[in-house]
Amino acid sequence: MRRLVILVSALVLAVVGPSAVAQEGTPGPMAFEIAPGVTAEALAFVAGQEAPALYRLTFAPGVTYAVAPAPEIALAYGESGVLTITVDTPVTVARAGLTAEPGAAVAAGTEFELAADDYFVLPPLASGEVSNHSQEPATITVAGIVPSAAPPAASPVAATLEA
Repeated sequence: MRRLVILVSALVLAVVGPSAVAQEGTPGPMAFEIAPGVTAEALAFVAGQEAPALYRLTFAPGVTYAVAPAPEIALAYGESGVLTITVDTPVTVARAGLTAEPGAAVAAGTEFELAADDYFVLPPLASGEVSNHSQEPATITVAGIVPSAAPPAASPVAATLEA
């Protein structure tokens, strides 16, 4: 959730040093600005918990946003516009309309674009940069989940998994 609140915090979805290269946007009534030109709207979360959470992030035209490592796994889903993303870990990007395809593998440090209906999973402790090079705002939805320890051996879940 820290990545989502301070973000990316998906990507995939915490701020190292956000920098805005364009005008600042004004957050809507349910949104809050997390950096100049980047707004977040909390869609689902529990007050006092970092994760799980679901946020919509909107990037103004020309914005570049740096992301620091965070403990969440983040699923980033493109809603509108196109974002250019670089992360320090390999990811697989599922492309819109290509449900029968395995997704495009992207090497660590390689720039890729995330468009509407594309998505990727950002693993914990990944960092990188998100940019909107277009003339239109770009919006993504990011779900963040902090991985937990395996269930105890005596739990019904563990018993089911062992069966």
